[in-house]
Amino acid sequence: MKKINILGSTGIIGKNTLKIIDKNFDNFNINFLLANNNYKLLAQQANKFMPNYIGLLNSKNYYNLKKLLKNKNIKIVTGNDCIEILKKNVSSTILAISGISALELIEQSIKNSKKVGIVNKEALVSAGKFIIKLAKKNNTKIFPLDSEHYSIYNYLLYSNLNNFKNIKKIYLTASGGPFLYKKINSLKNVTLKQALKHPTWKMGLKNTIDSSTMINKCLEIIEAHYLFNLQYDKLDIIIHPESLIHSIINTKDGSLNLNMSNNDMSIPLFSFLNNNINNPYNNLDIKEINKLRFLKPNKKQFPSLRIFDQLNKNSLSDLIIFNTSNEYAVNLFIKNKIKYNEITNYIEKSLNKFEKINIYNIKDVILYQKYLFDKLNKQGI
Repeated sequence: MKKINILGSTGIIGKNTLKIIDKNFDNFNINFLLANNNYKLLAQQANKFMPNYIGLLNSKNYYNLKKLLKNKNIKIVTGNDCIEILKKNVSSTILAISGISALELIEQSIKNSKKVGIVNKEALVSAGKFIIKLAKKNNTKIFPLDSEHYSIYNYLLYSNLNNFKNIKKIYLTASGGPFLYKKINSLKNVTLKQALKHPTWKMGLKNTIDSSTMINKCLEIIEAHYLFNLQYDKLDIIIHPESLIHSIINTKDGSLNLNMSNNDMSIPLFSFLNNNINNPYNNLDIKEINKLRFLKPNKKQFPSLRIFDQLNKNSLSDLIIFNTSNEYAVNLFIKNKIKYNEITNYIEKSLNKFEKINIYNIKDVILYQKYLFDKLNKQGI
């Protein structure tokens, strides 16, 4: 039996992973299910899948969770004790907790898992340099679960390419989000409900808002840089509203290789769980596709792209400020404390305001992010 940890089991990715395991596999032993706050759903999952451990990062709901747990042999852990469970060896770990806080979970996951599936953008953006190095040191396979990076990973795997010497450019596709055809001056009074109305994907709150501002695509460019050891000038963004093509590989002979599949996160998740190339979720019928559109991103419409262009991507401090200030601003917007168009203002002002420091390891990244959150909480921008 393969032991697996699912960090973020009550979110969209976590629920989907458990559904796929339940339907397709009988060779997985669920070792650890971890959630932020949703103790009710976590209890339901534990009662069904009988993991060895369940965890809540928010310890306030410990007793509520305990009351709902039918099997008292399942051990409950909360807060920092959750990290201790990650020190036990498992076959696989899925890191599906969004936000920068997940970085505290990733080090032990890499050290004690043979394979780690990552859908968390923020951890790779802030600490990708150290995550990739740590994975190599521990001989742990990093498996990208974002559709764009998975499509590139899959292309390289089945094309038997070991490097990118014949590749001219890789385009990551973006749907354009719910405001693709809106003028920027019309977005001042956008509501949370409107920002969450994604045209093609079903994602969590932060990822959906990041998609609407195109910040998610900026973060994905940084991810691709680290995951595939690519220079930034080999990476670009193209808007593709249908979300059926997830990346485009432009080779030096001029060919364009379009990596196409359903817009369904079950595809990379099933592939992560199963080494067999056959994937029942990847069943796109090309005869049913009526049109495929590609649009050059408008940097006036999406100011995040202009900020990203000007970002010093060789500075880890700048990348972390970009990442952290966005997460902070998105949370303010979710709580109705700032307007939608102020999200990118927060990022730009933060980049000009906060002290830059040298970053040497994952611990430095975590401490610097905590410093930035503290400053933003106390001083704002």
